[in-house]
Amino acid sequence: AAWSWQCTMYTGTSSGAAVYMDPGADSGLTCSDGSTLTCGCSADPCDGANAALPSDLVCAGAGPDASNDGCFSLHHTYGTPPTVLTLVAGRGSGSLVDACGAAGIIKIYGNAGGLDLLMSWGAIEAGRNDSSMVPASATECQHLCDSDSACKFFTFNDQGPSGGNYGYFRGLCFLQEELACEGDAFSHYHGIISGPASCSSGPTPAPTPAVPTPAPTPVPTPANEAADAANVAVRSTAGFVFVASS
Repeated sequence: AAWSWQCTMYTGTSSGAAVYMDPGADSGLTCSDGSTLTCGCSADPCDGANAALPSDLVCAGAGPDASNDGCFSLHHTYGTPPTVLTLVAGRGSGSLVDACGAAGIIKIYGNAGGLDLLMSWGAIEAGRNDSSMVPASATECQHLCDSDSACKFFTFNDQGPSGGNYGYFRGLCFLQEELACEGDAFSHYHGIISGPASCSSGPTPAPTPAVPTPAPTPVPTPANEAADAANVAVRSTAGFVFVASS
């Protein structure tokens, strides 16, 4: 089966502002070095295993997703790239960061035809494929992850628009376990969005100030009681006028 490709860029580093460029397009975003983002491919037509790739992943919007306060990571997989993605999605080139290890895959949602093809290639273990739903967005993929108690992170394939010629593999949604290693948790990968099972609902509330404990009342000692009695006697004596007798 053949499929065609496009390049994904996120305007303003926002998943809500995705733009899909055709191979050969040279009118993308202006990069930090003054160059213009382009979409290239090693073949014409750009189909099958010949992936279309943006000229610069960072310029194409790689990084924390501005549309949800950085909950999602754009142009990143969680963990090292799943083998399935390397077969059907181009990664990109340049200084790419790799995660500290691979995250266990619980289930993969996607197009029935695409999943069947991947199964025939031996890329997906039996029982891990699910074509009951093809997520249209990373948010929908996240909801699937959140509904599975074993899922801690997700990885979503956003290469190409929903309903486009890349429909066989666009929308692949990986439900993943949490990494057991320490270090980078995400890997650069063109057109991929990843994140946790749920985003934070808001800032952590400030701790409630502690209520001051009143200082204990001193317990009188015998010495203090005697001193207090003497003071009282002095004050009482001062209140009388003594008259000498004749």
